[in-house]
Amino acid sequence: MSGPKFLVVIIWILRGGESNTWEIKMPQKIDVISGFCVQIPCQFEIPDSFKKSLTNPIEAIWRKTTTDGANVLNTDSELSLKGNVIGNILNKNCTTVFHTFPAEFNDIYFFRLQGPEILKYTFTQGVNIAVHKDVPPPILSPNVKVLEVLEGTKLTLTCSTVISCPSIQPQMQWNPQLGEQLTPTLQEDEFGQTLLVSSQTFNATPLNDRLKVSCSLLYSQVSKRPVETSVIISMLYAPKNTIVFVSPSDPVSEGSVVMLSCHSDANPAVSRYEWYKDSGSGKLVLQNQGQNLTVIARSNTQGLYVCKVYNNHGTDQSRAVTVDINSEAVGGPIPFSCKCSIAPYIICGLLTLFLILITVVDLVKYKRYVLKKIANRV
Repeated sequence: MSGPKFLVVIIWILRGGESNTWEIKMPQKIDVISGFCVQIPCQFEIPDSFKKSLTNPIEAIWRKTTTDGANVLNTDSELSLKGNVIGNILNKNCTTVFHTFPAEFNDIYFFRLQGPEILKYTFTQGVNIAVHKDVPPPILSPNVKVLEVLEGTKLTLTCSTVISCPSIQPQMQWNPQLGEQLTPTLQEDEFGQTLLVSSQTFNATPLNDRLKVSCSLLYSQVSKRPVETSVIISMLYAPKNTIVFVSPSDPVSEGSVVMLSCHSDANPAVSRYEWYKDSGSGKLVLQNQGQNLTVIARSNTQGLYVCKVYNNHGTDQSRAVTVDINSEAVGGPIPFSCKCSIAPYIICGLLTLFLILITVVDLVKYKRYVLKKIANRV
């Protein structure tokens, strides 16, 4: 950069530079309750060449719908609104209050400066005033329907609402009340709007899972019923309480099918299941994956089984369960059930034999008695 150009830049910086733009700072949108007042925070900047004209007398005007729309302030038109500029125009403060804002004036509004000299300008940025018959609900931050939070996290919920009519303030309340609460206080946002803000901070626990937390507003001038905004807390945690069910649970015969099913409490749900078998030396050997494990009862499949589960936040494993095979199921002695089934026949056979022996003995005794009688007669 040459010497003269560099000098110009330095002089411009030291002077702070000259403003050649028309700028206005106010909210893009204001929600208004029908029949309430509305305060529009407003500040503006004008080119330096017009600042000498920013003197009394100067008129502050608001126009409706477009920059060339009808004047709605300081006119006798049927479209006019009752209100006044409460800011100091000479200090570039155009803050304005409209009283008893009607529902039919739901529209975009533009601010205009009108002086006796060349200072006549309508700012192109407008404010959208949305008129509501009912009270708009408050805003909850984080602004979500379901808030997912890791167990043990310190959580802060913030509730806020814009007070469009500072002379009328609502009651703000939390339900349920958790942990440390901050009493609702008045604050200002970047545009100068008045906010009513409250927050509560608490440590998220499993007791908060699926809990509905609400922040409510009550304007006693409008309704006896509050409006509210809610959030559902969803607790995220690693798997726990992992358990395995075995079917059938009793010892089975060799060749039978045994089903093992793994269940765990986790949020988000378990993403991976792994099955391990104790090798006999205490070392776990991976068998398969999936929530269920099917095994055929064999001598090499009986033993201790463990289920391991995983999600994004951790892992857990079940207690060992046993798959047991009945040693008398194949080969060896006759099963007890079989013994029971032939026992009646054995007993019946023995009784029959005993009756036959008794009968034979009686017949022998009777024959001897008869022969003795015959011998005595002879």
